[in-house]
Amino acid sequence: MDVILDGEPTRFDASTCANLAELVAAAERFSVSGEDRVVVAVEVDGRPLEPEELGLLAERSLDGVGCVAIHRRPTVAVARSVLEQGADYTGQIVDAIGRTVDHYRSGRSDLASGLLADVTDSLTVLTGITASVAKVLEHEARSLARVQMRIQPWLEQMLEAQRVGDPILIADTLDYEVAPRIAQWGEVMRALGSGSESAAATVEAVLSS
Repeated sequence: MDVILDGEPTRFDASTCANLAELVAAAERFSVSGEDRVVVAVEVDGRPLEPEELGLLAERSLDGVGCVAIHRRPTVAVARSVLEQGADYTGQIVDAIGRTVDHYRSGRSDLASGLLADVTDSLTVLTGITASVAKVLEHEARSLARVQMRIQPWLEQMLEAQRVGDPILIADTLDYEVAPRIAQWGEVMRALGSGSESAAATVEAVLSS
């Protein structure tokens, strides 16, 4: 069987590998690049596996397989790309907040409440993005945590407004306090994701605003 790792033919004995997961793990151990990398794509006999298939490698037999190509990226690069995706996601959240605010101010509280629940779930996802890169980008994760903390008091004010049934206060808190800070969160994510030297300045500018 031919094994291609990051575009280079790799010579090692794959006969002891019981499935595709073991083959990928063995190929990674065989690599001497010295840089932490993560598998981002696998091809079997020229067919790229779908993303959901990458989580089922242990279930794929190697019987009849002629060639496996494994594509990896540096772990740090993957983590930075996750931050950039998170930055894009903040834009979607801000847009959803805008629609939520419009509904509240137009007296459509039922529609607003449904959207607000989605926004709250999205913020949980955004927080999870920070947690997912923390081990790889420790300094960046700490910076993001500082930015996140600035939003919390306003989320608590919004929840209190929900509790007392004050749709105008909910809308104003979302519009004037939460949305701008989420936009800043995205700005910091993008700066940290780029790895540019100006990232630290962006973080400090946001925290001092």
